[in-house]
Amino acid sequence: MTSPIAAWLSERHMTQRQLAAEMGLAPSSISMKINGDTSWQQKDLVFFSQRYGLSSDFVLGLVPREGVLV
Repeated sequence: MTSPIAAWLSERHMTQRQLAAEMGLAPSSISMKINGDTSWQQKDLVFFSQRYGLSSDFVLGLVPREGVLV
């Protein structure tokens, strides 16, 4: 299954490296989170909500893309 954030990045023509820079994280950290090797942290979920209006449910894959307003 494709990560909702991987699909979202693709739609925005944004790379994992660009997202990592915006979040102040290492690109490898973003890759591990997108691949499900490590969990998104609360600060990550707050970032997505405040910066992009994405719900934590979307980031965590609990609701489909249609449930997101952004």
